[in-house]
Amino acid sequence: MMPFLPKLSHAVAMLALLLCSTSMPAQDAAEARRDQSLKELLEVLTPSRTPHTGRINAIDKTWEDWQRRTGELPPDFATMPSQPFLPDPLAAVPAANIGAVRDATSWAPKRAWIAAQAQQWLYGRIPPAPDNLSAETVSSVRDGDVTVDRVMLSFGPDLRGRLLIEIVTPPGPGPFPVFLTNHPRWRPWLSTAVRRGYIGVFYSASDPNYSIEDYSDGYIDVYPGFDFSAMARWGWAGSRAVDYLYTLSKVNKAQIGITGHSRNGKQALMAAAFDERIGAVILSSGNTGESTPWRFTPDIYTNETLEQITTNFPHWFHPRLRFFAGREHKLPIDQNSIMSMVAPRGLLIASAYSEGQGAPYGIEQGYRSVQSVYRLLGADGNVALHLRAGEHATTAGDIERYVDFLDHVFGRSSGARPEELTLDYQHSRWQSLAIQAGAANRFQTTDPVRLAPEQWPAQRPKAREALLALLGEEPAGVSFGLPPSGEASRYPSDGWLSGLFNRPLEGKSFTWQPVGFGDDIRADLYRPATAPADARLPVVIWLHQDAHPTGYSRYFRPWLEQLIARGFAVMVFDHVGYGSRIHEARDFYRRYPRWSLMGKMVADARAAVDIASRLPGLDASRISLAGWSVGARVAMYTAALEPRVRAVALHAGFRPQRPGNDAVAAREIAETEGLAQYGRLQGLLPQWAVFESRSNDLPLDDPEVLALIAPRPVLVIAPRHDRYAAPSLVRAGISRVRLVYTRENAAEALQFEAPLDFNRFPASSQTMLFDWLANANGAAPQP
Repeated sequence: MMPFLPKLSHAVAMLALLLCSTSMPAQDAAEARRDQSLKELLEVLTPSRTPHTGRINAIDKTWEDWQRRTGELPPDFATMPSQPFLPDPLAAVPAANIGAVRDATSWAPKRAWIAAQAQQWLYGRIPPAPDNLSAETVSSVRDGDVTVDRVMLSFGPDLRGRLLIEIVTPPGPGPFPVFLTNHPRWRPWLSTAVRRGYIGVFYSASDPNYSIEDYSDGYIDVYPGFDFSAMARWGWAGSRAVDYLYTLSKVNKAQIGITGHSRNGKQALMAAAFDERIGAVILSSGNTGESTPWRFTPDIYTNETLEQITTNFPHWFHPRLRFFAGREHKLPIDQNSIMSMVAPRGLLIASAYSEGQGAPYGIEQGYRSVQSVYRLLGADGNVALHLRAGEHATTAGDIERYVDFLDHVFGRSSGARPEELTLDYQHSRWQSLAIQAGAANRFQTTDPVRLAPEQWPAQRPKAREALLALLGEEPAGVSFGLPPSGEASRYPSDGWLSGLFNRPLEGKSFTWQPVGFGDDIRADLYRPATAPADARLPVVIWLHQDAHPTGYSRYFRPWLEQLIARGFAVMVFDHVGYGSRIHEARDFYRRYPRWSLMGKMVADARAAVDIASRLPGLDASRISLAGWSVGARVAMYTAALEPRVRAVALHAGFRPQRPGNDAVAAREIAETEGLAQYGRLQGLLPQWAVFESRSNDLPLDDPEVLALIAPRPVLVIAPRHDRYAAPSLVRAGISRVRLVYTRENAAEALQFEAPLDFNRFPASSQTMLFDWLANANGAAPQP
């Protein structure tokens, strides 16, 4: 074990670890790295809670209890392969002697490997199916023409495993298809299915918060040799219901569908993935741990993160999963892998594109991946996607559509499967549209600019032209007007989704004003409630992170209150393709094939600067930009082109991509999404895709863009474990840009911070960023 070094800084501790690693046996070095990873997790993550069941297993109440008792350490991430993109379910696994999947026969060993990995990292070891099932009918009653039977199942060692099920059978001779769920009849779902001619089956294994008895909690004691988590126990209980259904002549055994909503959708997926008797599964807003791949749950996406789910519900998944917080790209499998296990059986992925815990971008990426398995197995028609409008809860209409899908898969109707995507970016489609429009890739043919501080005055105009080429050909536009009163226009609307997001935000410390700007967009302008009527306030334009479902709204209130307390007016709006403007992205390139989504985001930000400079009560000489992740990139590009920006704060957005001949940097870049993130995958900068495999040829990189802002004040915060950035390139890039600032006698204007953290925006980083903005603008704290 590496000795604890309490008085050393993290950097010194890491240096000591490196020196120790070079002089100790490989096994000891690996254990030292694992020790260090655990220390960092314990320092960074919020301690887990005791679940309302009082335990996560037979002994431990929390994740920390489990880790202390078992002494289990994180994997050795340094030697564990990095997979920044979704693991390909059809790819070979050489380490397991599994070849590439080419047909149903070669799919079987890959599927078995995924199942083993799922038990290791997600669910825990699952017991085999019992061979001693017994059943006792507790009651049998008629409800109109429908029969309701309550049956107690017993199984396992000494028949100590128990499960109550309720079977609701419509009239008729059968055999009937089955709609299986752990939703009782006083929650939605069973009633609609029975009306549609299904046997509705409820099994009592779910969160006791729903006022049902969770029989699966007892399996912890019945099967002490198996460490299956709550999610696995719930799903395994569903399979015990199937055991009994297989004994009934009235059941059509080829037509058993399972489903559940929210956390119950997670367990439905587990059940269908591991039990091939289940003919179809409907995933309904389970999101993280269900249809949203873990790789698309970091904080930047503002949904339910791996950290949150293992903190708030440490019993749901196996404790080992928490080791991957901030390192989701190290997981050998992902949720697309689990969903692929269902193929070729029916799989409907359903969620709301605007729900708080949702992830339309991640869900769409997972769906595309799973489709490849269904195509290979000749079952394209058995996988579907339904991204609905609205929030988390389902309606009766949603449940009707779910039954429609079961009817489709079971051959009970000729209806088409749904395929309802929201963002739906496909790089090949962009290429076709660009070719049809005769749009030349000016960026590809731009002379490369490589920052040389002594030559920067001559390079600056070339760098600016390269940036404009990257953003695409912006169509001619007109600035948004002000009414005769000189006040901001109130007329643009941000649509019905803003109401779903509870906008505008309300609070005693600030006032709100709608502001029309740009291309008929609405921003929300918040001002300190205690500001004097004649005050000219400094302005922060906040550019939000990659939050597709909710735009700027979710989690923003405390950040707003901190900025208000420091005397700022704050202007916020959603990027194109996010939040209230999520629908603008899908057809963007049909409308503007020569431009880019990032170009539009920058144009909107520049328009916000313009309107802020013209509004009464705001100080046009103190307009700052601040952003996180994609918002930081928008802020950086905007400030590089817009001289009216006084200062810029970038959190986890400065990500140079050109490694040169540096082998370490090249390896780091290979472990990130790199140029694919905003190029081929999201399509914000589609011209980046050309350079994905040759990033050294990139005509313009982040250091040149940052240098365009000099000598104005810039804060760059780069978390040390940001899996979207190459740390050595970040440090090298800042060093080169600092030389530009020094040559312009502004060395102190560039501040760089590298906190020990993943790509998050914790309270410590918030304070750092907001204090820096206040200092850079001479903002006065409000009483």
